[in-house]
Amino acid sequence: MRRWKLVFAVMLAVSFRRPVTAQKKPFIDWKGLKNPVLSYPNWSVKDTSMAYRNGRFYVFFSAFYPERGEVRSHVVEVSTPDFKHYSEPIFNFDGEEDGWIGMCSPDVQQLHGKYVMTFNSWGDKPGKPNQLFYRTSDDLVHWTPRKTLGLNLTEAGNQRVIDAALAQADGGYYLVYKEQTPGIHSRPRMAFSTSLDGPFRYVGDGIVALLMKDGKDNGFFHENYEFLHTNGQWYLLTTDYLHNRVSHDKYDVQVPYLYALEPGSHWLKWTRGYTFDLPQEKFNAESIANAAALYDWRKYDGYYYLIYAGRNEGQSYAKRGWNQIALARSKDLIHWSVPGE
Repeated sequence: MRRWKLVFAVMLAVSFRRPVTAQKKPFIDWKGLKNPVLSYPNWSVKDTSMAYRNGRFYVFFSAFYPERGEVRSHVVEVSTPDFKHYSEPIFNFDGEEDGWIGMCSPDVQQLHGKYVMTFNSWGDKPGKPNQLFYRTSDDLVHWTPRKTLGLNLTEAGNQRVIDAALAQADGGYYLVYKEQTPGIHSRPRMAFSTSLDGPFRYVGDGIVALLMKDGKDNGFFHENYEFLHTNGQWYLLTTDYLHNRVSHDKYDVQVPYLYALEPGSHWLKWTRGYTFDLPQEKFNAESIANAAALYDWRKYDGYYYLIYAGRNEGQSYAKRGWNQIALARSKDLIHWSVPGE
């Protein structure tokens, strides 16, 4: 009898105990963050991209800082679990060992089961125009050696090429990049190959049209491209800009524009372009959102995420200004919020 009384007392105590509910960690602690989310006192960081794997975010960017007697651009990767605490660089390279002045503008996508990072040489070295490169990884930490990308196209005609992006479709890789050829206005070009090692071939004439909702080009420069596939639709994100007429180092416009692939256009016509309404904060008064990248991470918490750079001046760091990295998010690609809101 005594034993049953003891069992009953234990059951009663358990039934009145307050239930313990495990707190689910948010995908990103949005209210606990504030822009800029990544900044270095002696580096200007921009041309951002990122990836998410096994609970960590991997952030890629161009880092401008003095080295070997001049400001150079370096391609850098760091990781973070929360956009508050960051690792030391996983890599930091400028291509000096191969005679380049610098490296710039990383973009990272998961393509055909591999993480692929594209980037370009930087610095306009005489006789050695900027070219495109790529590296691959299985885990975002260990990377293959640098290889050229689309060289059979870009080495012809003294072309200066930057800002490569890749998309996986039609059994291969679509490649878009910004081409500057002497005597021709800079423009986006589109090519395709079944292999990253090429050869790449232009899609049609390779000339890409980026059109607004009225069917016209907005007249800006287009660069720093990013492909996004969401809701059964391909999009192309670009940074569109105009230089200030008085001071060429300042921008009257320098913001992301999103364009949708026109069906049947063979990847050459992108329409319904519009810009994102991103807030001006204390760190981005002169350039609100430069060289952005966009990700559909709705399966984690219902949001699209945008990573971008902002600055308050454009004179330091080889006239790139002191750039810092920020985040914004949206549920519909129309209405955007920044951390802390």
